[in-house]
Amino acid sequence: MMKERLTIAMDGPAGSGKSTIAQRLAERLDYLYLNSGSMYRAMTLLSIQEGGTPTNVSMLIELAKNCRIDFLDNGKITLLNGEDVSAALRTPEIDRAIINIAKVPEIRHEMVKQQRRIGESGGIIVEGRDVTTVVFPDADLKFYINASVEERAKRRYAEQKAKGIETTLEQVEKEIRSRDQMDESREHSPLRTAEDAIIVDTTSMTINQAVDFVLNRVEES
Repeated sequence: MMKERLTIAMDGPAGSGKSTIAQRLAERLDYLYLNSGSMYRAMTLLSIQEGGTPTNVSMLIELAKNCRIDFLDNGKITLLNGEDVSAALRTPEIDRAIINIAKVPEIRHEMVKQQRRIGESGGIIVEGRDVTTVVFPDADLKFYINASVEERAKRRYAEQKAKGIETTLEQVEKEIRSRDQMDESREHSPLRTAEDAIIVDTTSMTINQAVDFVLNRVEES
């Protein structure tokens, strides 16, 4: 029998399906959904809006300390200082710039504080790249969602094409491989698999199959 109000953490690389899985799982369980990647995307958007540059780290840190990020409608809406910025977060410009934000330790520290603020009462699905190892190392359940680079590139390419973003499958795959390398080699809070995480390879799974698999593990807990 599942305990009430669990804290469930999911990590995994770009395009693995973790966002969709986490969001649908939250809907099924009536939990809060927190996308940590959207926090860094919102922070990246803020830095662009305020004219921040990768070299002006002190300015970026001050922006991180003084902003507030929240989520509504099961994570579909991201609020940055009370403003809905959801539509502006999934663009190639943000994709390219986010690494300069995510690699700054002081910014990560501030984002972790916000994630813990949102998740302090449990009953939450949190997903990102370091939530099982850094943000919620004591989560009730941890999952590492993965898929082959080729499959992840196909998914991201289809997503961008549907939004009218001009790109190629080859370019998307190159960007994913580059992002993987940066995430895994990042000095602070690198992407890695927690020792007690349940590994879910979604390469040959439909989203529904992956959600059912994870939900079964949650219900067994």
